[in-house]
Amino acid sequence: MFRGRALGSFRVDVSTPQFPSSLALKPVTMATPSSPFGPLHLSCTDTLWLQELVRLLVHEHGLGYDKYVHQDQRLLDPHHWKRYMQRDTLHVYSQHPAMQRTNSSAGASTRRAFSTGRGDTEASTALAEMPTLLLVGTISGSLDDVMYGVLNPTADSMRIKSSYVGDKFANCAVLATLERPTPSDPFRSHTLKGFEGDHPHIFRPVVKNRDFVFMEATGVTELALGERVGYHVMHSVTFPGARATNGNVRAHVAVCAFYRQHCDGVVEVFTTTSANPGGHVAPAIAVKFGATALLSAQKLVRCAHAKKLACVVAGRARPTSTTSTCSSSSSISKDSSGVCFQCGGSSTSLLSRSDACALCMRPMCSSCKVKKSLRFISRTGGVAKHKMRFCGPCASNAVHLDARALACEEFGADVPESSHRHRLTAHLEGLTASDPNVVVLRPGALSS
Repeated sequence: MFRGRALGSFRVDVSTPQFPSSLALKPVTMATPSSPFGPLHLSCTDTLWLQELVRLLVHEHGLGYDKYVHQDQRLLDPHHWKRYMQRDTLHVYSQHPAMQRTNSSAGASTRRAFSTGRGDTEASTALAEMPTLLLVGTISGSLDDVMYGVLNPTADSMRIKSSYVGDKFANCAVLATLERPTPSDPFRSHTLKGFEGDHPHIFRPVVKNRDFVFMEATGVTELALGERVGYHVMHSVTFPGARATNGNVRAHVAVCAFYRQHCDGVVEVFTTTSANPGGHVAPAIAVKFGATALLSAQKLVRCAHAKKLACVVAGRARPTSTTSTCSSSSSISKDSSGVCFQCGGSSTSLLSRSDACALCMRPMCSSCKVKKSLRFISRTGGVAKHKMRFCGPCASNAVHLDARALACEEFGADVPESSHRHRLTAHLEGLTASDPNVVVLRPGALSS
């Protein structure tokens, strides 16, 4: 049974926790310069309770995952769950209405909302009315790469991730940062965020834009049986001053995702979510939107690989062996620029600079080059897409970079925010606005 407890500015439905004695907490007062909200004040108690809420949500999700794997043998009861959507090896199920009502009355944690006053009841009701969705299946890759794809503790990284996995929002902001990655725990993050949907303006008179304010946490933990899993938690919150802005409708979301290395090159996914877009939207539309968002997990590894390659292009990482060797041998390749260094084929098109690897500058034929569209942050704060070509060895070396080391280097507590932004924008400094391979995907958005 969960009891509501006030957290200064928040109200959280949690049971009495046991606090780790090793936590060293400081009060947090933060609002990004372009945030639509006023300053957000978090006391040490607020921070501690929010961290404990994450632990409780992860613990309860772990119980459900343990039952699914060990008791149910990964077989879902067709009386409880209905298959709704499938994409390759990922499957989305919708909970049957009867089971939804049972879980709502029992107070399932995925629908717990925490806020103040009347908003607490409204948010809880909003989430309880919507069907719970369950995502199960597998994706190709490693757990570390999946978690590197998930990790987005800054507004810039939110925009980069969104452009790769397909999330759509117009503006975003990090309202407070409670935890950042460390060398010993490189995928741990805990933030309070806000973002605004991206409906075209022509539809605004008919369909109002939605905005979200939520807590997000990521990390890696061990379950009761010693299984190592990555987690990703998102849960709507309400605090004084965080009202819907610009005529938007406030939407609510509750998500808890687990990622586990099932075998070499295969990661198992187990995610539950409940969301309500608010306003007058048919549940069927909301469910379809939620299911589509869940299936974006399929793109997390691709996102991680692209981020690694962008790190190499921006000079933030150095792949081993081949790339450094390639760089030193670039002068040799100039004498044989009409020959593909990989297959030995020749073509007059190889004389073009565009057919050289963006990293080692060695010539490639059309069959051997690897084309990638990488994302960077432009000087105006928008997301720019740069179409680039790489040779197979350089691309492979980048993909095999250590995701844990990159996560800590990129988002660690000792990395100044200004330095992180410069790293993202520096690559575009030497490119002209007329470069046909560079396209700005989104106008300037809220900066971190």
